[in-house]
Amino acid sequence: MDRPRVVGPLSSVRRVVWIATALAAIGAFVAADRLWLRTDGAVDLADFATAGVQRGTLAIEVQGAGALEPVSERWITAEVQGTVQDVLVLPGGKVAAGDMIVRLANPQVRRRVAQARLSLAESEADRRSHRASATERRLAAEARVLDAQADHDEQDLRLEAQTELRKRNAVSEVDFRSQGIRTERANARLDFERRRYDELKASLEAESDARDARVAARRAALSEAEAEMASLSVAANAAGTLRELLVEPGAHVPAGARVARVVDTSSLMAVVRVPESYASRLVAGQRALATVLGLGVPGVVVRVDPAVTDGAVAVDIELEDRPPVGARPDLSVRATITVAQLDDVLFVRRPAQVRDHATVDVFVLADDGRVARRTVVGFGAGTPTHVEVVHGLLEDQTVLLGDVSRLIDRDVVAVR
Repeated sequence: MDRPRVVGPLSSVRRVVWIATALAAIGAFVAADRLWLRTDGAVDLADFATAGVQRGTLAIEVQGAGALEPVSERWITAEVQGTVQDVLVLPGGKVAAGDMIVRLANPQVRRRVAQARLSLAESEADRRSHRASATERRLAAEARVLDAQADHDEQDLRLEAQTELRKRNAVSEVDFRSQGIRTERANARLDFERRRYDELKASLEAESDARDARVAARRAALSEAEAEMASLSVAANAAGTLRELLVEPGAHVPAGARVARVVDTSSLMAVVRVPESYASRLVAGQRALATVLGLGVPGVVVRVDPAVTDGAVAVDIELEDRPPVGARPDLSVRATITVAQLDDVLFVRRPAQVRDHATVDVFVLADDGRVARRTVVGFGAGTPTHVEVVHGLLEDQTVLLGDVSRLIDRDVVAVR
């Protein structure tokens, strides 16, 4: 027959001692663990983003946003003032060189054309009248020269005859000398009429030139007035698309004012704005990738604006391929510009508040993933998403990203 087992006082004491010893050991382990980590508590890894250190090629890129702009555009201005009478083409319409866009009205211009035509007609009539009068005067002068020439020849013959007769004493000395005087007078008269005729011709030519010049001036004035009247029809100076119209019917347009803008929509470029902090890296010739309507179009930087406007710098990118169908001026575009390429370097996702070429403290996970230690790391150049590691990190190490401000007073952190 079994007998009930009696537990003695000694066994109970042993059991209590064992339990107390176990609890003390656990407490000592926890205390030692906390003391060794020098921290008030562990952090949850899920509260932080992490990034692994990689080795490879890091393309240093700069991003910007902007719009498509035409490579070629022309402003059309009003050459004369006037009032808008008709608008013949609206923005978005296709135009060819010489197509009329706006018709202006200006009564003064029309009056100037009429007055210029009357002045030209008057000058031409005066020139015709002068030519007729000059012809009559020239013919009369030629007749006088002919008369003087005939009288000179006649007196010269008489003198020759008188000379022969004088040799034979058939004529008196008085008659012979009288004939000589008449001959000299006829010769002098001929010379005078010839000089007179030459001077008359020169005078008539000068008068004719003056009237020709007056006619030419009046004709030029008429041409200028007609050009002003033609300018009342404001036309496109190149083929393209009317992008902007700055006037409306009834508006007064002063001379030299802009009326419209015509662009060549078949050739577009991307104009993006890049933050001024990255502007020093940009130079002409760098490769770029523009995103238009969701599609990437390769290009190259052709100009960097030397001025900073509202904290950004404008960059012109020439597209090497045709933009997708539907692309047009002012369409939004984003561009990624490759400013450098670093080969065989360590890089990591950019931690918060880390700038290029800075040395900062980051937390690096241990190999077992249970501890993160504060580490001084030097960074180099980078992109908005990645940055080069100069020193302080090794390949395949893991870095805590995100807000680590709550760990600012810790060097070692336990990680759950």
